[in-house]
Amino acid sequence: MMKRLSSPRAALSALTKTLGRLRADRSGVSAIEFVLIFPILVVLFAGTVDFGQALMVSRKMNQIAGTLGDMVSQKSSWKATEIAAVITGAATIIQPFDDDALKIQVAIVDVASDLTTKVNWAKALGETALTKNAASPVTIPTDIAESGVQLIAVRATYELTTPFSSLLSPVTGVSSYHYNKTFIMRPRIKDTVVLE
Repeated sequence: MMKRLSSPRAALSALTKTLGRLRADRSGVSAIEFVLIFPILVVLFAGTVDFGQALMVSRKMNQIAGTLGDMVSQKSSWKATEIAAVITGAATIIQPFDDDALKIQVAIVDVASDLTTKVNWAKALGETALTKNAASPVTIPTDIAESGVQLIAVRATYELTTPFSSLLSPVTGVSSYHYNKTFIMRPRIKDTVVLE
């Protein structure tokens, strides 16, 4: 049972003593600080892991596009089975990430006298290959286009969904990462690359 105080002065004195005791008692401060800071630490950790995976996939996508362009440029004549094997091999660069979302388009592009470009032949992985005379999968800058010289155009696209990107989408507005990497290369042996 609580003791009844006789005067306001006594009540104020009791309140001051109680507040003083609470202010001096530091036993729960660490726990309260931890409870306040822990959610922030979890979000920072999740964001770091998520961003690290996104950067790793970006680097791998650059490698895929560059490797394919470089490899195709090293021969002047390809068989369909050879080019399919090269594309499939380059696609393994994305591992350990899931390669089901990976799409690759390799096109040999003809450059006309007015520097417009059209596909001569193309092979793809994860999507339908472009047909002859279709538009180039990559915008070809006119300063590298040369009439009569074919170009190798590679486009690789990928969508990465991480556990944290979905979880943090209400905060970041991003539920997955989208990559669209391109590479343009001139043939090394001749001015053309033929598909047998």
